[in-house]
Amino acid sequence: MTELNFEQVKLAANRLKNYIMNTPVISDEKLNCELGAQIFFKMENQQLTNSFKARGAFNAILTYQEKHGKFPEKIVVQSSGNHAQAIAKACKEFGIKALIYMIDKASPLKIKAARDLGAEVVLLEKRSEVNESALQKQKEGYFFIHPSADAEVICGQGTAALEALEEIGEVDFIFAPCGGGGLVSGCFLAAQKLSPQALTFACEPLNGNDVARSIRSGEIVGFEDTPNTIADGARTLATSEICFRYLKQMAGVLEIPEDEIIFWQEKLSKILKQKIEPTSALAIAGAAQFLQKNSQAKNQKILIIISGGNVA
Repeated sequence: MTELNFEQVKLAANRLKNYIMNTPVISDEKLNCELGAQIFFKMENQQLTNSFKARGAFNAILTYQEKHGKFPEKIVVQSSGNHAQAIAKACKEFGIKALIYMIDKASPLKIKAARDLGAEVVLLEKRSEVNESALQKQKEGYFFIHPSADAEVICGQGTAALEALEEIGEVDFIFAPCGGGGLVSGCFLAAQKLSPQALTFACEPLNGNDVARSIRSGEIVGFEDTPNTIADGARTLATSEICFRYLKQMAGVLEIPEDEIIFWQEKLSKILKQKIEPTSALAIAGAAQFLQKNSQAKNQKILIIISGGNVA
């Protein structure tokens, strides 16, 4: 397995600069006073398709083009929604056929958005069926891009933290939502050079805590069926070997109860006056949880990744 590093994230940033947005980094003084820390939000809800996922999707496809001298003819993915939209957007940009498998419990908004971008979307009952169907199409010649277990996707996602750290300088803590682990792994890699002392935390739903359980057991453990959480972007069955490698090196995994996800989604949406999806709320909920339990973190500088805003 290839070891990833900051330089690959930097290469991804150069590759992506003409395709994705450098989203704003914002702060709110009232919230800073309330939580007792200097908090900066990287607003990936303002990214293409309203999610950080465009970074990984475009980077994976552009890397393929660099290696093969042409774009793939057809791409297949499995997705809970945001990866689907990102792939559909990139495929439309480059004239590629997109086939997307999603569970039928996925957000109707995200299903419609992927279809509106020209992708063929197939809905299945179980996530295991979704995964198996995508892998079968890969065997049939489709280029498969995993939502998180892909080196180029991880490096692409890491450009969100890279941009933020280049803008605001070093931080003490980084909190990012965690489903499959691609975003937070990419952030961890970006910080290695730009903010080496920063402690990175993965924030996942308590109801979908496969990463926390994997860290505790020392090996990857997962769910047999889709976790029951409002954070639809974190309903993963299990993390991957490539992400687990970096998740084990982080400062910790924070498990967020459903009521805290809902509370912080509503609160942050009102404070920032923007659409914040439940999965995004995992990061601010994790930061608040950590600050409450660790007085030494007060008045420190914190980067939080707002991963998406695909809500009605």
